[in-house]
Amino acid sequence: MQLVSKLFFTFLFLFSINIHSDDHMSSNPVFVPVEIQQCKFANNKDMDDFLKLIPAWNDLLDEYSQFPYSGWTVIPHYRSGSTVSFDFAWLGVSDSWENFGSIYDAWFVDGSELAQKFDKIRTCETQTIFGSQAIRPAKTRSETGVMLVSNCTLKEGTTPVELAMADSKWNEYLDSIDSEGGIYRWFPGPGAEVDAEYTFKNVLTNSSMTEWGKASEIYVNGGGIPVQMQIYGDMLDCDAPRMYQTSNMRDVRN
Repeated sequence: MQLVSKLFFTFLFLFSINIHSDDHMSSNPVFVPVEIQQCKFANNKDMDDFLKLIPAWNDLLDEYSQFPYSGWTVIPHYRSGSTVSFDFAWLGVSDSWENFGSIYDAWFVDGSELAQKFDKIRTCETQTIFGSQAIRPAKTRSETGVMLVSNCTLKEGTTPVELAMADSKWNEYLDSIDSEGGIYRWFPGPGAEVDAEYTFKNVLTNSSMTEWGKASEIYVNGGGIPVQMQIYGDMLDCDAPRMYQTSNMRDVRN
Protein backbone atom coordinates (compact mmCIF):
# COMPACT_ATOMS: atom_id res chain seq x y z
CA MET A 1 0.00 0.00 0.00
CA GLN A 2 1.29 3.46 -0.87
CA LEU A 3 2.32 5.92 1.80
CA VAL A 4 -0.44 8.38 0.98
CA SER A 5 -3.03 5.63 1.16
CA LYS A 6 -1.76 4.81 4.63
CA LEU A 7 -2.02 8.48 5.56
CA PHE A 8 -5.64 8.58 4.41
CA PHE A 9 -6.68 5.53 6.40
CA THR A 10 -4.62 6.62 9.41
CA PHE A 11 -6.37 9.98 9.36
CA LEU A 12 -9.75 8.25 9.08
CA PHE A 13 -8.89 5.90 11.95
CA LEU A 14 -7.78 8.75 14.23
CA PHE A 15 -10.86 10.75 13.29
CA SER A 16 -13.08 7.79 14.17
CA ILE A 17 -11.46 7.39 17.59
CA ASN A 18 -11.52 11.06 18.52
CA ILE A 19 -14.94 11.75 17.14
CA HIS A 20 -16.58 9.39 19.60
CA SER A 21 -14.72 10.93 22.51
CA ASP A 22 -15.85 14.47 21.75
CA ASP A 23 -19.26 15.65 22.94
CA HIS A 24 -19.58 18.13 20.08
CA MET A 25 -19.59 15.50 17.34
CA SER A 26 -21.74 12.39 17.07
CA SER A 27 -21.02 10.59 13.80
CA ASN A 28 -18.13 9.46 11.67
CA PRO A 29 -17.13 11.58 8.68
CA VAL A 30 -18.22 10.34 5.26
CA PHE A 31 -15.67 9.90 2.47
CA VAL A 32 -16.88 9.23 -1.07
CA PRO A 33 -14.67 8.14 -3.99
CA VAL A 34 -13.42 10.80 -6.39
CA GLU A 35 -11.26 9.89 -9.35
CA ILE A 36 -9.03 12.33 -11.23
CA GLN A 37 -7.51 11.54 -14.60
CA GLN A 38 -5.00 14.06 -15.98
CA CYS A 39 -5.04 13.81 -19.77
CA LYS A 40 -3.35 15.10 -22.91
CA PHE A 41 -4.93 15.10 -26.35
CA ALA A 42 -3.45 12.69 -28.88
CA ASN A 43 -3.43 12.43 -32.68
CA ASN A 44 -4.28 16.12 -33.18
CA LYS A 45 -7.58 15.65 -31.39
CA ASP A 46 -9.24 18.25 -29.16
CA MET A 47 -12.12 18.70 -26.73
CA ASP A 48 -14.71 18.69 -29.51
CA ASP A 49 -13.63 15.17 -30.44
CA PHE A 50 -13.81 14.09 -26.79
CA LEU A 51 -17.29 15.54 -26.32
CA LYS A 52 -18.63 13.66 -29.35
CA LEU A 53 -18.23 10.43 -27.37
CA ILE A 54 -20.04 11.63 -24.24
CA PRO A 55 -23.60 10.79 -25.45
CA ALA A 56 -22.59 7.16 -26.04
CA TRP A 57 -20.85 7.12 -22.64
CA ASN A 58 -24.01 8.45 -20.97
CA ASP A 59 -26.15 5.86 -22.76
CA LEU A 60 -23.92 3.09 -21.40
CA LEU A 61 -24.04 4.42 -17.84
CA ASP A 62 -27.82 4.78 -18.10
CA GLU A 63 -27.94 1.00 -18.46
CA TYR A 64 -26.29 0.77 -15.05
CA SER A 65 -28.08 3.64 -13.34
CA GLN A 66 -28.26 1.60 -10.12
CA PHE A 67 -24.57 2.51 -9.74
CA PRO A 68 -24.60 6.34 -9.62
CA TYR A 69 -21.60 8.05 -11.20
CA SER A 70 -21.22 11.74 -12.11
CA GLY A 71 -18.49 13.26 -14.26
CA TRP A 72 -16.95 16.59 -15.23
CA THR A 73 -14.26 17.84 -17.56
CA VAL A 74 -11.72 20.08 -15.82
CA ILE A 75 -9.78 22.70 -17.80
CA PRO A 76 -6.72 24.43 -16.24
CA HIS A 77 -7.17 28.21 -15.95
CA TYR A 78 -4.88 30.02 -13.49
CA ARG A 79 -1.85 27.82 -12.88
CA SER A 80 1.90 27.53 -13.25
CA GLY A 81 3.33 25.57 -16.16
CA SER A 82 5.68 23.85 -13.74
CA THR A 83 2.82 22.38 -11.70
CA VAL A 84 0.14 21.74 -14.36
CA SER A 85 1.16 20.07 -17.61
CA PHE A 86 -2.04 18.34 -18.77
CA ASP A 87 -4.60 19.58 -21.33
CA PHE A 88 -7.64 18.64 -19.29
CA ALA A 89 -8.70 16.39 -16.45
CA TRP A 90 -11.63 14.09 -15.86
CA LEU A 91 -13.33 14.22 -12.46
CA GLY A 92 -15.61 11.33 -11.56
CA VAL A 93 -17.66 10.88 -8.38
CA SER A 94 -19.76 8.05 -7.03
CA ASP A 95 -21.99 8.03 -3.96
CA SER A 96 -20.29 4.98 -2.42
CA TRP A 97 -17.16 2.91 -2.80
CA GLU A 98 -19.20 -0.18 -3.70
CA ASN A 99 -21.06 1.64 -6.47
CA PHE A 100 -17.77 3.07 -7.75
CA GLY A 101 -16.35 -0.44 -8.02
CA SER A 102 -19.54 -1.76 -9.63
CA ILE A 103 -19.68 0.88 -12.36
CA TYR A 104 -16.08 0.08 -13.22
CA ASP A 105 -16.89 -3.63 -13.43
CA ALA A 106 -19.67 -2.72 -15.87
CA TRP A 107 -17.26 -0.52 -17.83
CA PHE A 108 -14.69 -3.31 -18.09
CA VAL A 109 -17.34 -5.69 -19.44
CA ASP A 110 -19.38 -3.47 -21.77
CA GLY A 111 -17.27 -0.36 -22.31
CA SER A 112 -14.18 -1.78 -24.01
CA GLU A 113 -15.17 -0.67 -27.52
CA LEU A 114 -15.98 2.84 -26.33
CA ALA A 115 -12.80 2.92 -24.26
CA GLN A 116 -10.77 2.28 -27.41
CA LYS A 117 -12.39 5.30 -29.04
CA PHE A 118 -11.52 7.47 -26.04
CA ASP A 119 -7.94 6.18 -26.13
CA LYS A 120 -7.54 7.44 -29.70
CA ILE A 121 -8.40 10.95 -28.50
CA ARG A 122 -6.47 11.32 -25.24
CA THR A 123 -3.91 9.68 -23.02
CA CYS A 124 -4.19 9.88 -19.21
CA GLU A 125 -0.95 8.83 -17.56
CA THR A 126 -1.94 10.15 -14.12
CA GLN A 127 -5.04 8.56 -12.58
CA THR A 128 -5.77 8.89 -8.87
CA ILE A 129 -8.55 7.99 -6.46
CA PHE A 130 -9.23 10.30 -3.51
CA GLY A 131 -11.47 9.98 -0.49
CA SER A 132 -13.57 13.16 -0.61
CA GLN A 133 -15.05 14.72 2.50
CA ALA A 134 -17.65 17.47 2.12
CA ILE A 135 -16.82 20.25 4.57
CA ARG A 136 -19.45 22.55 3.08
CA PRO A 137 -21.60 21.23 0.22
CA ALA A 138 -22.12 23.75 -2.57
CA LYS A 139 -25.53 25.39 -2.43
CA THR A 140 -25.78 26.02 -6.18
CA ARG A 141 -25.32 23.54 -9.02
CA SER A 142 -24.65 24.54 -12.60
CA GLU A 143 -23.54 23.00 -15.87
CA THR A 144 -20.25 24.89 -15.66
CA GLY A 145 -18.29 26.09 -12.65
CA VAL A 146 -15.02 27.06 -11.02
CA MET A 147 -12.77 24.85 -8.88
CA LEU A 148 -9.71 25.87 -6.87
CA VAL A 149 -7.35 23.20 -5.55
CA SER A 150 -4.46 23.56 -3.11
CA ASN A 151 -2.34 21.05 -1.19
CA CYS A 152 -2.62 21.32 2.59
CA THR A 153 -0.65 19.76 5.42
CA LEU A 154 -2.10 19.32 8.89
CA LYS A 155 0.37 20.82 11.36
CA GLU A 156 1.90 18.45 13.88
CA GLY A 157 -0.06 18.39 17.13
CA THR A 158 -3.39 19.34 15.52
CA THR A 159 -6.07 16.67 15.95
CA PRO A 160 -8.77 15.95 13.37
CA VAL A 161 -11.42 16.90 15.93
CA GLU A 162 -9.82 20.31 16.47
CA LEU A 163 -9.86 20.80 12.72
CA ALA A 164 -13.51 19.73 12.51
CA MET A 165 -14.48 22.19 15.25
CA ALA A 166 -12.69 24.97 13.36
CA ASP A 167 -14.56 23.92 10.22
CA SER A 168 -17.84 24.29 12.10
CA LYS A 169 -16.95 27.85 13.12
CA TRP A 170 -15.85 28.70 9.58
CA ASN A 171 -19.14 27.33 8.25
CA GLU A 172 -21.03 29.56 10.66
CA TYR A 173 -19.12 32.56 9.33
CA LEU A 174 -19.80 31.54 5.72
CA ASP A 175 -23.50 31.19 6.55
CA SER A 176 -23.45 34.74 7.93
CA ILE A 177 -22.21 36.12 4.58
CA ASP A 178 -24.50 33.88 2.49
CA SER A 179 -21.64 32.03 0.85
CA GLU A 180 -22.85 29.75 -1.96
CA GLY A 181 -19.64 27.85 -2.73
CA GLY A 182 -18.54 24.40 -1.65
CA ILE A 183 -15.54 23.19 0.36
CA TYR A 184 -14.20 19.65 0.04
CA ARG A 185 -11.13 17.77 1.22
CA TRP A 186 -9.60 15.09 -0.98
CA PHE A 187 -7.41 12.57 0.85
CA PRO A 188 -5.05 10.77 -1.56
CA GLY A 189 -5.42 7.07 -2.21
CA PRO A 190 -4.49 4.64 -5.01
CA GLY A 191 -2.54 6.26 -7.82
CA ALA A 192 -1.26 9.23 -5.81
CA GLU A 193 2.42 10.15 -5.77
CA VAL A 194 4.36 7.84 -3.47
CA ASP A 195 6.33 10.80 -2.11
CA ALA A 196 3.35 13.13 -1.60
CA GLU A 197 3.88 15.22 1.53
CA TYR A 198 0.46 16.89 1.80
CA THR A 199 -2.34 15.61 4.04
CA PHE A 200 -5.18 16.49 1.67
CA LYS A 201 -6.17 18.65 -1.26
CA ASN A 202 -8.38 21.56 -0.28
CA VAL A 203 -11.03 22.05 -2.96
CA LEU A 204 -13.23 25.14 -3.29
CA THR A 205 -16.06 25.25 -5.82
CA ASN A 206 -18.29 27.98 -7.22
CA SER A 207 -21.03 27.87 -9.84
CA SER A 208 -19.53 30.77 -11.85
CA MET A 209 -16.69 33.27 -11.98
CA THR A 210 -19.14 35.87 -10.71
CA GLU A 211 -19.94 33.79 -7.63
CA TRP A 212 -16.23 33.19 -7.09
CA GLY A 213 -15.48 36.91 -7.48
CA LYS A 214 -18.18 37.87 -4.97
CA ALA A 215 -16.81 35.42 -2.40
CA SER A 216 -13.24 36.55 -3.07
CA GLU A 217 -14.16 40.21 -2.58
CA ILE A 218 -15.56 39.45 0.87
CA TYR A 219 -12.62 37.22 1.73
CA VAL A 220 -9.92 39.65 0.59
CA ASN A 221 -11.44 43.05 1.31
CA GLY A 222 -14.41 42.32 3.57
CA GLY A 223 -12.72 40.84 6.61
CA GLY A 224 -12.67 37.16 5.64
CA ILE A 225 -8.91 36.70 5.93
CA PRO A 226 -8.60 37.78 9.60
CA VAL A 227 -11.67 35.72 10.51
CA GLN A 228 -10.16 32.63 8.91
CA MET A 229 -6.81 33.24 10.61
CA GLN A 230 -8.52 33.61 13.97
CA ILE A 231 -10.48 30.38 13.51
CA TYR A 232 -7.77 28.12 12.07
CA GLY A 233 -4.62 29.72 13.46
CA ASP A 234 -1.64 27.62 12.38
CA MET A 235 -3.50 24.31 12.05
CA LEU A 236 -2.87 24.07 8.31
CA ASP A 237 -0.12 24.89 5.85
CA CYS A 238 -1.52 25.24 2.30
CA ASP A 239 0.13 26.19 -0.98
CA ALA A 240 -1.27 28.61 -3.57
CA PRO A 241 -4.42 27.27 -5.25
CA ARG A 242 -4.76 26.38 -8.92
CA MET A 243 -7.97 27.44 -10.66
CA TYR A 244 -9.88 25.23 -13.10
CA GLN A 245 -13.05 25.59 -15.17
CA THR A 246 -15.42 22.64 -14.91
CA SER A 247 -18.16 21.39 -17.24
CA ASN A 248 -20.64 18.74 -16.19
CA MET A 249 -21.03 15.67 -18.41
CA ARG A 250 -23.31 13.67 -16.13
CA ASP A 251 -24.85 14.52 -12.77
CA VAL A 252 -26.89 11.89 -10.95
CA ARG A 253 -26.19 13.12 -7.42
CA ASN A 254 -29.14 13.39 -5.04
